[in-house]
Amino acid sequence: MAPKNAQDTGERWREAPRDPEPSDLGYEMDDWEVIRARKDDRGHLMFLPEEEDMLREEAFIVADSRSVCDVMDRI
Repeated sequence: MAPKNAQDTGERWREAPRDPEPSDLGYEMDDWEVIRARKDDRGHLMFLPEEEDMLREEAFIVADSRSVCDVMDRI
């Protein structure tokens, strides 16, 4: 038998908007700088936070340029 709060959670999911705002999911918008880098003829992108404190906390991304797309192009 499932606990009562499991049923409450299911109801909340059914009532949740189909396309929620990012802030409703706990996300915060942030500005990151994109730097193009090349090594051995392969394109790479580095995403760096504009806030220096975040960079000190090792908040950065390095990705192969073929793995990155603009989300607006996918809608």
